[in-house]
Amino acid sequence: MENNWIAIDWGTTNFRAFLMNEQGECLSRVEESKGLLSVKKGDFPSTLEGLIGHWLTACPTLPILMAGMVGSKQGWKEAQYIETPASTSEFVGNTVTVFNGQANIIAGVSCSHNSVGMPDVMRGEEVQLIGLSDIIKKSTFFSILPGTHSKHVYWKDGLLERFSTVMTGELFSLLKHHSILGKDLPIQHNSQHVFLDGVCLGRQHPLNQILFSVRTRRLFDHIDEHNIESYLSGLLIGHELSQLSITEPCFVVGNSLLTERYVQALKHLGFDAQQVSGDECFLSGMNHLYQSFKGENKSNG
Repeated sequence: MENNWIAIDWGTTNFRAFLMNEQGECLSRVEESKGLLSVKKGDFPSTLEGLIGHWLTACPTLPILMAGMVGSKQGWKEAQYIETPASTSEFVGNTVTVFNGQANIIAGVSCSHNSVGMPDVMRGEEVQLIGLSDIIKKSTFFSILPGTHSKHVYWKDGLLERFSTVMTGELFSLLKHHSILGKDLPIQHNSQHVFLDGVCLGRQHPLNQILFSVRTRRLFDHIDEHNIESYLSGLLIGHELSQLSITEPCFVVGNSLLTERYVQALKHLGFDAQQVSGDECFLSGMNHLYQSFKGENKSNG
């Protein structure tokens, strides 16, 4: 165990830890619904011990590298944002230490002007992007990371150049659970045809207008009521992609169900798109940062 280390993705609602070996291979993992929302401000050390204590008992000095909202103002300790364009070396040089110096938290990224000229931020996705660059062996690429808050990212010449956030996932949840559009829905079934119909309409029309068609098309039996979520998802994703103007391939990073849906939408709209596992990107990125971090400590030592 002496050459092993721990990679942690600690977000708002979930905690994931990976026991890694020197070669960057995952030996074991822990996943719990122990995100920041369930941890009181002073309880991070005891919570961490409770979650990975069995690893620390076997080897008390395992190095720990953490990413995600654990480094936010609401987290364990704030890791200040790195301004774009951001390089891998900047992430290595701007971690903050916790857990009596045993753990380091990776900084997030800020962008002063996103695609609509507004400030933007990310935490956690930067690690996946570093890993994606290593996996696809490209120093310049465009990527979409779907989720509660989707990220559209331009990576250029080895730097995280710029990005924008789109609240597609959160809007879907709000409309499904807290609006008339999702009221009294029966059990839902995925329909690719209905989803892609929504994608095209969402791309073509103002979102606040076309959204009401979720209700009216159900009301007049234009769409089977078991496929309403597919249609709503299509409208929102189609709208998200409406301003996209790229000629290069788009690498879609995340869980397989969500990335598959985005790839379907992108290809239907004429874009070249490819799925990449979010977990693989995260572990690849964390291993890249850990090896760089370890190398820097050796040179400073």
